Amino acid sequence: MDIMGALLRGEAPQVTTEENDIIERLAFYLRRLEHRSATVEPEERHGARTRPKDTRPKKKVTYYLTKLIIQHLEKAQQGLLEAFDGESKPKISKSVVVEAALQTALQELDAKGPKSRLFQMLHEVCLKTKEPNRATKTASGGNVP
Repeated sequence: MDIMGALLRGEAPQVTTEENDIIERLAFYLRRLEHRSATVEPEERHGARTRPKDTRPKKKVTYYLTKLIIQHLEKAQQGLLEAFDGESKPKISKSVVVEAALQTALQELDAKGPKSRLFQMLHEVCLKTKEPNRATKTASGGNVP
């Protein structure tokens, strides 16, 4: 079977979300088994520093953020890294910062509902997008104040 040809022609079967989730879970458990059956202990690996791995299954997603938020996220990550002194600096990725911030905001939303900061911010954003433009177009395409 010409797998590459079938892929290029769009004839390859599509993987469903359910099948993809099963594949991801299997990959997670295979990595876990490989980790358990490793014969070399982390201390024996040429003195390399190892950090504990987060074993929770994760899924990659993409969201669009403003440049200002991205800059703020990078500054927050750097500030958190600098806040830890000594050799026990944890690995603080932007993903970890975003996950913690989302978890905090969503917990507050669950607890306070419309009184939460997230709800209030979203309400303000929605109001701004619904405001009509002050200038409206005429039939000829010109603006009327």
